[in-house]
Amino acid sequence: MAKLKVLKANGNHYEDMISIDHSVISTHAYRLQTESDGQTTTFSFQPVKLPREAHLSYMRDKDSLLKSWDQASQIFVGELDELVVSYVVIDAKTLPATARVSDLVVMPELRDKGIGRTMLTVVESWTAENHLDRVLIEMPMRNYPMVELALQCGYELCGFMETYFPNGDPALFYQKRLG
Repeated sequence: MAKLKVLKANGNHYEDMISIDHSVISTHAYRLQTESDGQTTTFSFQPVKLPREAHLSYMRDKDSLLKSWDQASQIFVGELDELVVSYVVIDAKTLPATARVSDLVVMPELRDKGIGRTMLTVVESWTAENHLDRVLIEMPMRNYPMVELALQCGYELCGFMETYFPNGDPALFYQKRLG
């Protein structure tokens, strides 16, 4: 396989970015368990194997993606042989000292080949260069492959929110503190 070239994205990349298949196939999901004794509420997430593969559409539509790209602090694209095969969108304006990854997309046929990990490494470098303290990744609770990637890259669960995404999916948030 050719070496991944990571570039700062510009408007010329948008058409190639939007044409990537954003859907996800997941074999697991997370179940939220809530326990309350009247004074304390405890939440836990347990991975559950699904009876069959779930094909999940992306949580944002084309219009909301384009709008978020125009407002992004930085976008990087990954290219193989001058073909855009991945991208990552960073927002550093919303949360203090935080680079928030709102979208990390890799072509389905190239997933599990280290491209997502490389893109996260680029985000971490950009975050450090911009003197920010942490990277925060938001992902749908049903996107088990993304959760596994975050865990493999040293991220820790730091929160969740019901009906967070435009399609109504709940979100999990993973963070990595830098330096």
